[in-house]
Amino acid sequence: MDKKFDKEYSTQWIKEVKWLSCHNVRFTFVKRDTNGITIYKYKKTHQLFSALAEFYCRNGD
Repeated sequence: MDKKFDKEYSTQWIKEVKWLSCHNVRFTFVKRDTNGITIYKYKKTHQLFSALAEFYCRNGD
């Protein structure tokens, strides 16, 4: 069985998007799904995961 890995991280949580932006992590593209929800996509990098780790440690979410 072939396993496929998503090369991008996605979020729709604006608080997370703003945090990443403040830490110089820019999304690669934005899309809207069929329900009108905006989804932000990021390339998976060390910088992204470091910023996310800090975000979730500070916010406890």
